Amino acid sequence: MSEREVAFNCLCKITIDKQFSNIVLKNCQDNSPLVTQLVYGTLRNYRLVRTIWSKYTKKLPPTKICQLLDMATYEILILDKPKYATVNEIVNIAKKIKTASYVGFVNAVLRKISKNDINDFPLAIRTSHPDWLVDLWNAHYGDDICEKICFDNLKDGKVALKVNSLLTNEEQLLKDDRFYCGFVEGCLYFRGNIIETDYFKNNQVIIQSESSQLAVKEIKVKENQKILDLCAAPGSKTIQLAMELNNTGLVVSNDIYDFRVELIKQNVKRYELNNVVTSCYDGTKINEKYQENSFDVVLLDAPCSGLGTLKHKPEIKITTTPEDLDDLVNLQKKLLQAAGLMVKENGVLLYSTCTLNKKENEKQVQGFLKENTNYTLESEKTIFPFDYDSDGFYIAKLIKTAN
Repeated sequence: MSEREVAFNCLCKITIDKQFSNIVLKNCQDNSPLVTQLVYGTLRNYRLVRTIWSKYTKKLPPTKICQLLDMATYEILILDKPKYATVNEIVNIAKKIKTASYVGFVNAVLRKISKNDINDFPLAIRTSHPDWLVDLWNAHYGDDICEKICFDNLKDGKVALKVNSLLTNEEQLLKDDRFYCGFVEGCLYFRGNIIETDYFKNNQVIIQSESSQLAVKEIKVKENQKILDLCAAPGSKTIQLAMELNNTGLVVSNDIYDFRVELIKQNVKRYELNNVVTSCYDGTKINEKYQENSFDVVLLDAPCSGLGTLKHKPEIKITTTPEDLDDLVNLQKKLLQAAGLMVKENGVLLYSTCTLNKKENEKQVQGFLKENTNYTLESEKTIFPFDYDSDGFYIAKLIKTAN
């Protein structure tokens, strides 16, 4: 099977079967740099390429043919690959699809597209974002920031690493000049494939986004604290918390689904952490399982729309709807109220999301503070993806002043 065919099959799993791109590529046995580039590039530019080739037809073909044309248009126009080689192989792939009657159509359309088709499209089309999302970012952050976010989302996402402070430190790892520092203490990047190195295999580093690491750093963990990680799977923040505690104290790592808690357990075992217990419970009712006012710190990294992670998960901008955001806002409110019950007096409630949407972020926290006058806002920050070439993130640190 050719690399283009592998990439096409991956794209169908993502766009048609609604699977996550990172999981599909991770499980793809025939993955290669070109496969990854074709998959992510097509997803990141989905609206632009569809706009370009669809002007040569009056009616859209079946879904798989559309996906094939999307990928081919991306390769020809944006990767600037030779048209003849791409067209010939795409036509061969089209022959294997049940809708083989479209082979001639595919061939004809691809031979018509050219570099001249990339004109001065509106921002939403040029950067392949839905109109509603561009409108939201314009309204929340202004035209300039909105434009920067959109163009930044077309970049490749970098793999950030958390140093395992129980085994090593930045100074030791930086002796290998393939490592370089991020903006958060303890965060490194690696030139090359970290998965293939002994650093990763020996658990000296953990894959975790830099913005996510910053959220935990904002807590300023102290040894022997009792901490609740309310929506913890797959467990990267739990691991960081346990390491920040230097294997003292206790981290209760909770999630609502058994299979997600199993991921946490695997990570805890892998990194030989002895100060973590896992918990499987509905976070909105966590006070039914644990005593209220009993944790020094509660971390709520809330389920969110993920609009800050589009470099790593570009399919989100294709599949997410405004209605999805409204449902999440309601869930976040319930989780935040439950989390607030669990914090001791003078304790910390840290609320974070990996999204860029004030309804899920600032307005969510404002609503909580209005209903919970025993809390004060110590700090909040929005990290845009272009700030540190990382994920977009929101972090709010709240202090409980009284029970």
